[in-house]
Amino acid sequence: MKSMKVIMMEMLALVFGLSGCRNTGKQAQQDWSAMLPPARTAARITMDKLPEVLRNVQAGRTEFDFTGICSNGTDCIYFMQENGKFYIDFEAMGKEQLPYLDSLKRFAEEHGYPVVETTYNNIPIDYDHPEYAPVLSLKVNADIDSIVKVGRQIEQDIFRNDSRTVYEIVP
Repeated sequence: MKSMKVIMMEMLALVFGLSGCRNTGKQAQQDWSAMLPPARTAARITMDKLPEVLRNVQAGRTEFDFTGICSNGTDCIYFMQENGKFYIDFEAMGKEQLPYLDSLKRFAEEHGYPVVETTYNNIPIDYDHPEYAPVLSLKVNADIDSIVKVGRQIEQDIFRNDSRTVYEIVP
């Protein structure tokens, strides 16, 4: 059987442990945020800075071999790279993006760009879809200057953005 002294020490340890180091009657709270890595913030650009971003992608100086721009969560287009040429993808993750699939198909048809319907196997965030969120891939097969012109035209004609629109670089 434990001695009375040991029991008293355990009780004191429990009392001091619950009251925290300042003995205020409140348990001390650990600030876990100091232990987390710093949050990454997305770079922000206007369309005139996009060629520089794409040159970095093409040169392999980015984490991924593609990049995207997005100003409001709906107008997100991705600049994909294949064999040194770029094309544009649009993924409808939210239901507010679904109508843009048809608009982008018409845009591609008017400009003679082949279109491939595909998916990244992502689950839509706020609508039901039989499988995964649809992706429309405009196979522009363009150099940097040409794909920037196409991206600018899509952002202006489809999403109603202008030269002052500020985009976050995604991912």
